[in-house]
Amino acid sequence: MIKKVESKENELYIIPSGNDDMRNFVNKFKIDMMEHVILSIKFAIENKLPIVEVFQFKNSPFVVTITNTEFMSNLEHISQFYRKHEIFELCQKVEELQQTLKNKSNGTESTDESTS
Repeated sequence: MIKKVESKENELYIIPSGNDDMRNFVNKFKIDMMEHVILSIKFAIENKLPIVEVFQFKNSPFVVTITNTEFMSNLEHISQFYRKHEIFELCQKVEELQQTLKNKSNGTESTDESTS
């Protein structure tokens, strides 16, 4: 049996560098950006990474990262935004990741990995 070797690098989301461009971009793609944060945190958890690169500024080497100590607060912020704006269909992914993080911190991590 051949085991596929997967890359352990998260895909970066490219964002504008200028303030006005950034403001317009965030207003237009906020939910998409939040979804990327969720997927990046999930990637970090699955690969046991202490930090994950999430965004990269266009035409710049600078990246935005999230450390594992910030995963829960980022997920909570996204969850609150979803609830406030009644985007309930996206809440489940966030809740599942929050539960995974709680289980890890409580030492009750399941050995059965979900494939959601």
